[in-house]
Amino acid sequence: MRSLSGKLAGPALLLLICVGFYWKLTLTSQYTWLDSPDIANMDAPRLQFIATQLRHGHFPLWDPHHWMGQPFLGQFTGVAYPVNWLLALTPFNKAGKLTSSVFNWYFVIIRCMGALFCYLLCRSLARSRAAAIIAAIVFVLGGMIGSTDWPEVINGAIWMPLVFLFLLRALRGEKPWASAALSGVFLGIPWLAGHHEVPIYISFTVAGVWIYAAIDARRDALRVMKLAATALLFAVLVSAFQTLPGYEFGKLAMRWAGVEQPLGWKQAVPYLVHAEYSSSPAAFLGIVFAGLNRHVDPYIGIIALALAASGTVLGWKRRDVRIFAIVSLVALLFSIGHYNQWHGLLYAVLPLFGVARIPARMLAVFGFSVAVLAAFGLDLIREHLNSRWVQRMIIVLASAGAAIFVITFSFAMAARFNPDQSHVITAVAALLFAAVLAGWRRGAVSPGAALLVIPLLIVVELGNGGMAFASRYDKTRGGWVSRLHQNQDIIRFLRQQNEPVRVHYDDREISINLGDWEDIDTQGGFTAAVTRNLVLEEGHTKRTRDLFAINFTIAKTPTQPNQEVAWPAESGLNVYRNKDAFPRAWAAHNVMAFASREELIPKIQDPAINLRQTVLMTGKPPTLETCDPAADQVTYLGATANSVSLTAALGCRGIVVLADTWFPGWRATVDGRPTPVLETYGALRGIVVEKGTHRIEYRYRPATAIAGAAMSLLGLLGAVALVIRGR
Repeated sequence: MRSLSGKLAGPALLLLICVGFYWKLTLTSQYTWLDSPDIANMDAPRLQFIATQLRHGHFPLWDPHHWMGQPFLGQFTGVAYPVNWLLALTPFNKAGKLTSSVFNWYFVIIRCMGALFCYLLCRSLARSRAAAIIAAIVFVLGGMIGSTDWPEVINGAIWMPLVFLFLLRALRGEKPWASAALSGVFLGIPWLAGHHEVPIYISFTVAGVWIYAAIDARRDALRVMKLAATALLFAVLVSAFQTLPGYEFGKLAMRWAGVEQPLGWKQAVPYLVHAEYSSSPAAFLGIVFAGLNRHVDPYIGIIALALAASGTVLGWKRRDVRIFAIVSLVALLFSIGHYNQWHGLLYAVLPLFGVARIPARMLAVFGFSVAVLAAFGLDLIREHLNSRWVQRMIIVLASAGAAIFVITFSFAMAARFNPDQSHVITAVAALLFAAVLAGWRRGAVSPGAALLVIPLLIVVELGNGGMAFASRYDKTRGGWVSRLHQNQDIIRFLRQQNEPVRVHYDDREISINLGDWEDIDTQGGFTAAVTRNLVLEEGHTKRTRDLFAINFTIAKTPTQPNQEVAWPAESGLNVYRNKDAFPRAWAAHNVMAFASREELIPKIQDPAINLRQTVLMTGKPPTLETCDPAADQVTYLGATANSVSLTAALGCRGIVVLADTWFPGWRATVDGRPTPVLETYGALRGIVVEKGTHRIEYRYRPATAIAGAAMSLLGLLGAVALVIRGR
């Protein structure tokens, strides 16, 4: 029992530190991390959609609410990440939304997970509890993780410690095959988290470590490469639930990547974008001084940096230390992107590397490596307390602290402004850390007291940087969170309609993703990519919007002819009814076939073509029958995230068109019998239906998701089998 309590003491203390560090989110209701455009407009609605659908018993492979429906899993949305599934079990408020408290605790818990993983890594490296706690603190409270709000990015980064824990175990020969498999499993999990950049950087880093280990092993290089291949196999398997659908979506989508025009599958992200989102050499100062950064904050503080330097110098003969030191240096150099020619070379020769368009996020790998080196540093300082290195470090820290004080206050007095308080904190931290080390060295400070004070100083120093959470009492902030709860009278009106609703709205007036947040179908939405068939359509024209069944528009003034005010909103916006909009589903008995999409798309705008009666498509047209269209009746019964139900009563053989996006993976049945799904009008779904009354069911069952789920499950079970066999 005493042994168990000792093992739990470190993780329990870390939990308390994380909860206490983020007291604004965990212990009050005054602050939020959601108050930024991307988070409020996209991430919060996305998490809400996941939680809502799972609570209703639907795993959302498809998002029916944005852009006439889009693959949800394929867009790297985080729905494949099991941690996000737990949101469905949390309390919803009276409006059926995740509460601000749930969002805040979600923010903290994922960082607690990262802290625990880093602690376990350091304990596996035979580091002391105090050293492991310091590493965990630096990893999650400092650097990119401590300053980044995007949960999908953080969810990918926090698994780095477990990847390296088992990678290093495999290299040490500790159950090597099971360890290599588990390293691959934990490399695959970040790919499920909802963003590709950090997983790409982790994957290249891990590949580099395996190559380094193979070279270092010399005669045993073949065995190391076999272990690396095992890890790669399990990473591919576990990540497949996300990467296979993502690959399918990527080939058929256009993405916005920082340039004016969207990019297709074979178009590389221009290096101009990589250059824009690079960190800079000048931002290296931001490692020690809070606020000096470009795109991503590298701030870990002077104490953590001093500990990491100590670990590197005093432990260089250890392979683990060399690995983390080299990784930290390489990551730092690659974070500056276009300032480093090697970055451009990898961009040119490795297509996957070029997909990660924000080189500054390589600082996630840097922060992780430095955190582990800091753990080595603390333990090695204890072992070499009377060494010249420690003596020199005390002098350097004291001198640096004094110099920062003098320079800061000199500039302040000369320019007559208040000194930068963050720089003052850095100076105080340097001086206090030097004093603790000097006292410890001379015996005036006990080892226990030193090991207690040093983590506390690090927490204080890291509190100097990180995110500035928005207070609900601060009227000067962006007010992005409040926009989630605006226009409720419009939402109520739309929900009261007795017809399927699809809305177009100006994102300058309403910026949030109404679809995911309010479960209302919309023409557009805040996203990074959209299926190519919709991007090519002229979605701004009246004919296209009518074709897409956009029956309501939210705007201050009419946006197209033949609109009437259906609801004057309290905000000054109006809800306009588009009187010419097509129904969500209808039948047609004429078809025009074209050789290519390029020929078809312009015809949608041709006023001589009655789009309600004539279906436009490419390829060989089906054989239809001509009869009175007044005899047709198509009824839209309803939809879930992955299904649509219709009834159709046709006077003769025709095509029933559903004004939802066509995409591979949609299966249709008529009275239970499968029927092919046609791509009509270049973007919509259609099926051939015979004369009579029929029940039509659409189901989204993409082969990539099914195969990916099977591969991920196989990877997990295979790793468990290897672990059991190893025991």
